Amino acid sequence: MKATFQALVTRLHEGQVTSALESIGTTQLSTGEVAVRTLYAGVNYKDCLSLLGKAKIISQFPRIAGIEAVGEVLDPGTTDLRVGEQVLVHGFQTGIDFDGGFSEVMRVPALHLQRLPGGLNAQQTAVLGVPGFTVAMALDRFEESGLQPSDGPVAVTGAGGAVGHLAIHLLARAGYQVIAITRNLAQEPNLRRLGAAAVLDTSSAQQSLRPLERPQFAAAIDNVGGSTLSWLLRSMQDRGLVASVGNAGGNQFDGSVLPFIMRRVQLFGVVANATWAERQHLWNKLATVWKPDFDVLMPCVHYLQLSELLAHAQRQLDGATSGRSIVAMREMP
Repeated sequence: MKATFQALVTRLHEGQVTSALESIGTTQLSTGEVAVRTLYAGVNYKDCLSLLGKAKIISQFPRIAGIEAVGEVLDPGTTDLRVGEQVLVHGFQTGIDFDGGFSEVMRVPALHLQRLPGGLNAQQTAVLGVPGFTVAMALDRFEESGLQPSDGPVAVTGAGGAVGHLAIHLLARAGYQVIAITRNLAQEPNLRRLGAAAVLDTSSAQQSLRPLERPQFAAAIDNVGGSTLSWLLRSMQDRGLVASVGNAGGNQFDGSVLPFIMRRVQLFGVVANATWAERQHLWNKLATVWKPDFDVLMPCVHYLQLSELLAHAQRQLDGATSGRSIVAMREMP
């Protein structure tokens, strides 16, 4: 293990949050029994907010952000892990209460780590990451509620983002007709290549403000919130299912009880943290029956170096990025 390594450290000084690349040692990391060499760290909207101090997410400073990572064990401590074994961490307040993935080396509590699911390599696991796990949680809930592909289309809002891309592809692979909803229609060819049967413009879809719209969707995964979620709820079929997974368009939304009373719509939230039983169940499905076609996904994945992350974070918050972004701790071929 190198004596020092690079990490993007986020600090709070006189009320101002700043992040900078620093050379640090393992003793400067938060506590954890297992030392892990980071291979990939997914970049999420939440991470960008943390890095730039745009929301109160980090609980204590200094902190290394990054809510998910895939790596290999450097020092297993007293666990039954092996040196060189590949592992995954997400949730458990990683990058919030504990130092996260934007570091060449991590120290991770043993109870937060899981071995890679059989059938997925490190790069594939990182491509799925928190966005793929979020979609899996929503799809699992849909199917537990009895949803079948024959019930009708499934809408995906915020279709151009990482969760949107993975939702379109995973739902389509599972046999569902997917309607992608985006504010950027220039992405339509790419969204259709991922599996979207149709692409709707966000603004035109919301022009009507009727208490109930024409029933269109059997289910929906909403990454946006705000007025988009309001419109979705009014546009669901009878017994429609809506998974709220993001708030890029706002935390609040206006609405009425009519979709719930007249059409028995169900709205539920998804957060990519789960019990170990759920983690094992969903990652196993992502590695088998829901396994994506990575040849289709890879053109939508953008790899960054740690030194490029701050500039990228601002672009992502500005809505100037699309697809899945991953920090690779080595140069990608």
